[in-house]
Amino acid sequence: MIRRSLADAAPDISPVHFPPIHLIPLAAILLIAVIWDVRLRRIPNLVCGAVVVGGLGVQFWNAGAVAALSGLAAGVGTVALLYPFWQRGGIGGGDVKLAGAVAIWVGPRSLPAFWLAAALAGGVVAAVCLMFSRRAVRQEIRQNLTLAALHQMMPEVAPSAPGRMSVPYAIAIALGAVAVWWRGP
Repeated sequence: MIRRSLADAAPDISPVHFPPIHLIPLAAILLIAVIWDVRLRRIPNLVCGAVVVGGLGVQFWNAGAVAALSGLAAGVGTVALLYPFWQRGGIGGGDVKLAGAVAIWVGPRSLPAFWLAAALAGGVVAAVCLMFSRRAVRQEIRQNLTLAALHQMMPEVAPSAPGRMSVPYAIAIALGAVAVWWRGP
């Protein structure tokens, strides 16, 4: 007997197959998340919850229970992947929850593309934040990168450290989602 993965068993549904009317609420909620994250550097649970409920509902409406469960698995997998980065302070809890919620919409078939697009967009967002940061922040980041490269160890950075830089990662998550929809099936 051949065992199939959850992605193989899932119906061939991805966000690009959804009627555009179903993507409009997600786009609006992601815009709210981006604005909130840029202005306050946090993403409310209500916003992430709305993305989760909407994603499960749209997956179920368009492709049934298996698609909704597959989307849920993609969301849980994304949270599990990002959890260690949150534990070390590398990413915010709201960013982890938002990425997991968006993964429900994306589904397992497009999940690697979403992860890659969000990671690349995150690098660009971080570079822009670095360019506009204070000199002391750039200096500390350079020292930490040198320490990591030469001694192969990641230095601990306290959340209140003067050299700590906050990145509004909701921008990257939203751009990752848009890239998946734009790329097509």
